[in-house]
Amino acid sequence: MAPSITRKAKRAGAPPYNFSYIVVMKNPATVSVFFGLVVAAGLALPFGGTAVAAPFGAPPMLLPAGDAAKAGVSNWIVGARRGAESAAIAARFNARRISGLPAFTVSRAEARQLARSLAAAKLLTWAEPDIRAERQSAYEGRLGRWARVAVVPADFAWPTTGAVAVAVLDDRVDSSVSDLNQQTKYLNEGRVKDAHGTMVASTISAVVGRGPVVGVFPGTPILSYGLTSFSCADVAGGIDKAIAAGARVINMSIGTENGCFTMNAAIQRAYSKDVLSVASAGNEFEEGNPTEYPAAFPHVVSVAATDSKGEVSKFSNANAAVDVSAPGVEVPVDVPLRFDTEDDEADGVTTTDGTSFSSPITAGAAAWIATARPELKAGQIADLLKKGAKDIAPKGYDRYSGWGLINIPASLALAAPVIDPLEPNDSIALVDGTALGAKAGLLWNGGSSVSLFAKIDQVKDPLDVYRIRIPARSAAKISLTPKFGGVDLAIYSAGAKSATGSRFRVAYSKRSGTAVERVTLRNSAGVAQSLYAAVSDNDTKLLNAEYTLRVGR
Repeated sequence: MAPSITRKAKRAGAPPYNFSYIVVMKNPATVSVFFGLVVAAGLALPFGGTAVAAPFGAPPMLLPAGDAAKAGVSNWIVGARRGAESAAIAARFNARRISGLPAFTVSRAEARQLARSLAAAKLLTWAEPDIRAERQSAYEGRLGRWARVAVVPADFAWPTTGAVAVAVLDDRVDSSVSDLNQQTKYLNEGRVKDAHGTMVASTISAVVGRGPVVGVFPGTPILSYGLTSFSCADVAGGIDKAIAAGARVINMSIGTENGCFTMNAAIQRAYSKDVLSVASAGNEFEEGNPTEYPAAFPHVVSVAATDSKGEVSKFSNANAAVDVSAPGVEVPVDVPLRFDTEDDEADGVTTTDGTSFSSPITAGAAAWIATARPELKAGQIADLLKKGAKDIAPKGYDRYSGWGLINIPASLALAAPVIDPLEPNDSIALVDGTALGAKAGLLWNGGSSVSLFAKIDQVKDPLDVYRIRIPARSAAKISLTPKFGGVDLAIYSAGAKSATGSRFRVAYSKRSGTAVERVTLRNSAGVAQSLYAAVSDNDTKLLNAEYTLRVGR
């Protein structure tokens, strides 16, 4: 039987979320100046202010104070004296009368102008946001609420054009969910068998104003690939579909303790085409804390789960593969109504736990960065997520939270990281055509000297392998100079299938500390010889290193 791959969600009941709004209440009888028009004498009517208790019997006079595009409430209610004149004014702003009441509903964007016109005609009576009555288990979909606000401020504007696509390899996203249906495309046929994929997608992309949840990057296109067997082949097939469909980020809220080559090869192929994979670290810390894949594969952003206090959850797996962390406790998500059986209300929304939701929040952040800075490569986006993360206890990098809690504004503000060249090249199989179907290009073919600056990481970029070719009856000198950390240099013959151990190894330089490694290779044969130069990390104190590799005659 094949190893199982499981979803990374832990469901929990939903706590109450109280809807607060910035309001100022005024008695219309005491209002004197409105929009600069003198009505009686004395006071000005503000737009916004601090929350105060409304006196009984006094209608509110509240109008939007912020940008409509950034608000959780999309419609407003504006009261007006009855009559043909108020109806005519309301019609100019596409306002709709509320049956039985002397009031209209209008879009937030038009509320100010409608109120201004009614006030000029001395017809305005009240104004307030058209908020929803909420059940205790429901999340009201405001930009300033947990968990979105943990990684990006509510008033931080996201890109509104050119959004890159995020592929969700999971259960099929339910097309009936209003938050997601307009921006979701499907990569395969199938039916919705579980709510998990929909829940995951909502943390990425749920839009403002069409439902109760707001994703980290509202409206970003979702490419849904419905996994059926959750096998390695199934996942690999989904990755291929995602690449072909133009995904820039792939989210995989799944995990297995048994890493499979096929899945890894598909992930590395995606990386070679500038598609970044993000995956859940796992939820089994208290059940043995296993290392899980695909999160632990090279070039995959592995995400741990934090709670509303900014602390790593007690269930989140901890290991050296963890890169960053993101909210994963009581995360508000969309859930199709027929699956909404976990809490007390069948309202299409719930809160849930698991690194299944930390991962897509991070995938959404990656998509935001890729959209705002389209010149960046996949590896640079991953680096920005790590470099911009907010450090949380314990200090510095740690196996629980990685580099810390992701922070979108901080990551966007950083300079572009140095590109790590010729990736993925973490094994001979990735450069000799075995895994990717085509050989990597030659680093050196006997001509002028070449040099490159590259990075290595003991877990996420454990080996750098380069193809070189030495012409007949000639020699090559190779030097490896560490910038920081310790690195070793090994040369393997063309027959090698692995760049570890001594078999097929023809030269080796392993000097202590940060000394420069040097190897001279002579080809006395009458034909050119192909070789592999492999760089590995030998520093037991640092997880990563940077180096310059130079090859010449």
